Amino acid sequence: MGLFWVLAAALAVVFLFMCYFGFLHTPRVEKQEYAFMDTIPIWYRFHRGPLMQVGNKYCEVTQMLEKVSGRRQFGKKRFVSLFYDDSRKVAPQDLRWVIGIWEADLNAVEKAALVKAGFKRFELEGGGAHGIRTNWRLRPLCWRLSISAMITSCYPVLYEYCEEHKLKAGTRIEIAGFARRGFYGDYIPMGIDLLYDDKYLVDEMKDPSGHKIPVLKNKNCERVLNFFESQLAKNTRFPKLFRLSTRSAVGG
Repeated sequence: MGLFWVLAAALAVVFLFMCYFGFLHTPRVEKQEYAFMDTIPIWYRFHRGPLMQVGNKYCEVTQMLEKVSGRRQFGKKRFVSLFYDDSRKVAPQDLRWVIGIWEADLNAVEKAALVKAGFKRFELEGGGAHGIRTNWRLRPLCWRLSISAMITSCYPVLYEYCEEHKLKAGTRIEIAGFARRGFYGDYIPMGIDLLYDDKYLVDEMKDPSGHKIPVLKNKNCERVLNFFESQLAKNTRFPKLFRLSTRSAVGG
């Protein structure tokens, strides 16, 4: 009898753990007419590689800013990430993305440090960015797990919506706001937008004619994803969580 209560308590802890980090959350998709009301200047740096490197790159930047400013940065600044490729169709090492910080949240010393670290200035033009949006609460405590839950839950829902409604999936934008205090502790509100076009292309994403530089799709990666999806589709015993997460996990 004692073993039963131990197992029950362990399952309850696991359940609460998954609820806290959002693994059981199904995001709601909403249409939007614009990504930003006004033009937002940011300081950005271009990267290429797996999506799980994004969090590490932000950690490097926040640690650098903490050294020059002498104050805590995580949750005190607004961050903007731009993703230009579909991680389900492009090899992880070929994914192109940008990490950025709102210029309004930076002082002169911090800007100088960013320039030295290879950051550039870019303006996110307000209005005219049609797309869809979902929201997420990023947990600073064990943020890696929270990001994994976000990738598993949000990305497939957005891309499946585009496929279902025959919409072109373009640039994906993730906006992290200031830290807030909620019932379950501190969290950082995030808006995840998937645009219908290739808007907000930084210099590294353009060829001399001003068009987006295409990336070759990895056929082997796509073949593996299709195989796993076909197998999981035949087996209804798999929870929806694992069926949705296959492409994100394999694709980066």
